[in-house]
Amino acid sequence: MNAVISPTRYLQRRGGATYPSWEPTVPITPTWRASVAVSDEQCVLSRRERDVFLSFNHVTSYRLPLELQFLVLALHWKHDSLFESSPWRVAAHPAYQRIIGMGRRAVPLILQFLSGEPDFWFEALTAITGEQPVPTEHAGNMEAMQQDWLRWGREHGYDC
Repeated sequence: MNAVISPTRYLQRRGGATYPSWEPTVPITPTWRASVAVSDEQCVLSRRERDVFLSFNHVTSYRLPLELQFLVLALHWKHDSLFESSPWRVAAHPAYQRIIGMGRRAVPLILQFLSGEPDFWFEALTAITGEQPVPTEHAGNMEAMQQDWLRWGREHGYDC
């Protein structure tokens, strides 16, 4: 019967170090408490890994930054409403409603998305700002509505 020796054990027996000498190692479990079904290599963390692991205890909030929250919601909304033809159903999507719930903080992010391509952001902008810069003759024309909202954004100091 052939015994399989892991490369780290082989190197330890030959005098080679498995970890660089400048990176001290710290045991995960206390020495007085033996871990069950865990090898010696699995019980050792580098000090850097341990510090990263312990730094998560100091995190006070697990909320994502606003831009990342918006991006996740916008992509989720775009994915789910890709083949939806009704603007009312598109606007009723839960992710779209959460973007509206972000309030005025979402306006520059929506205008940034809108500057890239015309999309159904008009309901969200109207709901958040309470304004309607689109004249009635532009209703239904996505490009004209996009330009009206971008003009409104520039007039109100948004970078779009």
